[in-house]
Amino acid sequence: MLTNLLIMLLSIGIPLAIAVGGMLLWRAQRRRDKRRSPLKDKILNLPGEYLRKQISTHRDAYDEAAIISLLIGPICLCAWLLLRMDWNRVRFAWGDAMFVLLALGFVAWSLWQMISHASQARSYREGLDAELAVAQSLTQLNAEGGLVFHDFPCDRFNIDHIVVGRSVVFAIETKSRKKPVDNGRESARVTYDGTRLAFPDKHTESKPIEQARYQAEWLGKFLANGAGESIRVVPVVALPGWYVESVNAGRRPDVLVTNCHNPMFMAGDKFGPPMTESLRKRIAHVLFEKYPSLDEFLDARTG
Repeated sequence: MLTNLLIMLLSIGIPLAIAVGGMLLWRAQRRRDKRRSPLKDKILNLPGEYLRKQISTHRDAYDEAAIISLLIGPICLCAWLLLRMDWNRVRFAWGDAMFVLLALGFVAWSLWQMISHASQARSYREGLDAELAVAQSLTQLNAEGGLVFHDFPCDRFNIDHIVVGRSVVFAIETKSRKKPVDNGRESARVTYDGTRLAFPDKHTESKPIEQARYQAEWLGKFLANGAGESIRVVPVVALPGWYVESVNAGRRPDVLVTNCHNPMFMAGDKFGPPMTESLRKRIAHVLFEKYPSLDEFLDARTG
């Protein structure tokens, strides 16, 4: 009986130890990353923030209860059988070893899935914080008549923010990038030459520039079809928390890069003659109609 109980405990404890040990090692490795978040300003709560947190908490609890209800039967059955087996009559062969290897393989796969999804969730949280910081800064434009839209749904992608200014429309792509360990002034500086971003850790990127340019081109065509006339869309890359230094000899690039701490330039008239109020209203209507209806939104959230 004691042998049966020990085997049952090992069958539960070994996979649990592998999973917990693997997650602890991953967390220890993650703590070695001393890079800092670029965000320092407080991020205000959005409407219904408390309710969203409560919904997320209850959804996690629901998923946990559903998993337990599915697994409790097989687990109890296996435990009952293990306690009643006569292990003196059991003879292990290569076929039994295959089952052990299969079980360990599933444990390893589950651990890899846990670490992978935890890493992706962390990356998405950092991106969400950056988008919230930019959205909060863009609220300043409301007092100047700017029309601001967030997370605009396109064909196969979303535009993080759209601002309908006085003269042009701005399509903003937000990026979250951590700062180096050093706290010096240069550690918060990113240089931009019109085609790529150069960070203080010698890392360079051009994909955000290309992505913002593509999204602006798509939005320009979409608005022209909906509003009935050509509309200039200026692509913008937002890097909240960074100091952006332009090194393109005073020439304004086609893609703007800013930390969006002070977005009032979008409410100015430095991008051409002002649009008529009628055109701005048509643009706003075209953008509003692209968002899903309440039924479609709820179906997407629950489906």
